Amino acid sequence: MGVDVETVAVSELGAAERALWSRFREEDPALASPYFDLRFVEAASQVAPNARVAVIREGGVVRGFLPFQQRGGLLQPLAAPLSDFHGLIAGPNLSVGGLLPRLEGVRRARVSGLIGAGEADRPGLRARRAMAADLSQGFNAYLASRDTRFLKDKRRRRRALERDHGPLSFAFERPTKAEIDLVIGRKRAQLSRTHQYDVFACGWTVALLHRLAEICAPDFGLRLATLKAGDTLVAAELGLSSGARHHLWFPIYDPAFAKYSPGSLMTLDTLEAAAARGIARVDFGVDADVYKRDFADPAEAVFEGLIERRASSRGLSMRGFGVSRLARRFDRIVACEPGLVGQIRGGTGFMAAMARRHPRLGAGVGLGLGLGLTLAALMVD
Repeated sequence: MGVDVETVAVSELGAAERALWSRFREEDPALASPYFDLRFVEAASQVAPNARVAVIREGGVVRGFLPFQQRGGLLQPLAAPLSDFHGLIAGPNLSVGGLLPRLEGVRRARVSGLIGAGEADRPGLRARRAMAADLSQGFNAYLASRDTRFLKDKRRRRRALERDHGPLSFAFERPTKAEIDLVIGRKRAQLSRTHQYDVFACGWTVALLHRLAEICAPDFGLRLATLKAGDTLVAAELGLSSGARHHLWFPIYDPAFAKYSPGSLMTLDTLEAAAARGIARVDFGVDADVYKRDFADPAEAVFEGLIERRASSRGLSMRGFGVSRLARRFDRIVACEPGLVGQIRGGTGFMAAMARRHPRLGAGVGLGLGLGLTLAALMVD
C-alpha cells in the first residue's frame, strides 16, 4: 500500500487524529518534550507564518504527523527558530526525507534538533546529543550525581551574593504578560550586545510566547523562574512544561552580578522546584554549550542539517548537509522572516553587526560579504 500525505491546518485535526497524536507521544518517551505537545503546536500554528501539519496515511490509516512551516521550497520545524526539538509524531519506519516528494512545493528540509531521524535521513546529518537533568529519583539523588567541586563553588557564591546584596528569594510560577515582556526586552538587549540576530524583531515570535501564556493548564504551559537578591532581579528564565518534562528556554541575568554566577544558582533552584512538582526530566537543548555539562548528561541523539531531494537517473535520492555556525544563524533569519525582503534585511543587518564585532574585516568588506552571503544563503526556493 502506498503512503499518502495530506497537509492541513492544525485546527482541522479531528478528535480521532488528536487522540492518535497523544497515543504516539505516550508510546515514545522521546516525544515527551513540550515541543511535541499538541497545545504547543496549536499555539505556534496560530502565529507562525505558513504553518501546516502533514497527516501521513497508509492504506487509509493515519501513521503519523509532521508539524512544519514552509519558506518557499524549504520546510522548517514549526515555530523555528524557537523550537529546540522537533520531528515526526509517529510510529517507527517513517522519515522526514521520505515525505518531501509528497509535500507540494517542498524541495528540502532544514532540521536543527530532529528527534527520531529515520535511517534514510541520517547519512550526512550531524548527530548531537540532547542534554537533560534526570530528576526521576528526586533532587537529592540528582545532586549526588553532580561534581562536588561544582556544587561547593555554587554554595560559596550563593553565600557571597546574599551577604553582599541581601536575602535571596526564588519563584517558579506562571509568568504575567509584564514578566514575559521583561524577559523578552532583556533578551533582545543581550542579543544586540553580543551581535546576534534578534529573533524577536519579526513580531510573531513574541506573539507565540504571549499565546502560550494564555494557556492555563496544570500539566502544560510557560513557567518563569526568578532569582532575586533583596529587591533586585539577578536572573530569570522562561521555560515550557508538559507533563513530567520541563524545557529551559530563555535565560537572562544581570551582568552586574556575573561574579556570583546568578544563572547557575537560578538553574539549581529551578531543578529543585521542578523535582518538587513531579518533573522527572529537565531539558537543556543540545550539547552545544560546555556549561550544560555541569547540570545535565547526554540523552538521546538529535540531528541537524539539510535534507534535500533531487531528481537523478535513478529516481529520487536524499542528501544531507552539515550545518555551520553561520548557516544556523541564517536559518534563524529565514525562519523569522518568511519574505525575501525581510530575509535580506535581516541578513545584511546581521553581517553588519558581525563587521562591528570583528573590525578587522572592515565595514565595506563586512557589508559586501554580508550582502553576498545573504543572497546566497537565503534563497530558499
